[in-house]
Amino acid sequence: MKSLKECLSGALVLSLALSVMFVMAEPTLGLAIEDQFTVNQTVTSEISFATNAADVTMTPSLGGITGGTSNGTTTVIVKTNDSSGYTMTIKASTSPAMQGNTQGSSIADYTPASASIPDFTYSVPSGQEFGYTVSASTTADLAQKFLDNGTTCNTGSADTGTSASCWYNLSTVATSTILRTTATPASGSTSSIAFKLTINSGGFVVEDTYTATATLTAVTN
Repeated sequence: MKSLKECLSGALVLSLALSVMFVMAEPTLGLAIEDQFTVNQTVTSEISFATNAADVTMTPSLGGITGGTSNGTTTVIVKTNDSSGYTMTIKASTSPAMQGNTQGSSIADYTPASASIPDFTYSVPSGQEFGYTVSASTTADLAQKFLDNGTTCNTGSADTGTSASCWYNLSTVATSTILRTTATPASGSTSSIAFKLTINSGGFVVEDTYTATATLTAVTN
């Protein structure tokens, strides 16, 4: 007859053997393992006009002989999540941009003192001309052409007097107005285009309503 000690020893050996067999049969329950994975979502680049530029009515009306200077402004808001930002251009439908609606006459485009460089100060010494300038809620967004150093445009990093400096002519060739290098805020990026039209006293412009049609194009960089 086996002693109690022998029985206990046998039971212990049997228990250990059963445990080993169970672990071998169910390995996932006996080991610590990891299964790591990722979840990816692509967010694409988009761009839109959060606020479109409104049509402009220049004020005041001008006499075709006595002349004067009229002004107008429109504002546009562009929104993009593109990490490289966007470029916006402006382009006139006709040359000259300002065309009479019924009489076939036109008003000349603004003539900068230096070709391809906006004038720091608006000036129409003779005749009649129509020009524009651009400002932005973030000055650094302006294309270099519309930035200045306080006296000269197309140089420096300032926008002196905002809508009072760097005057240029509309063209049938697209001109860059905004060059932003980062995504806009969720509210968008605001820019304004100011226009001036001068008829010098003693000039002669045929009575009519004159219209310039311009197109703004914004593309991601």
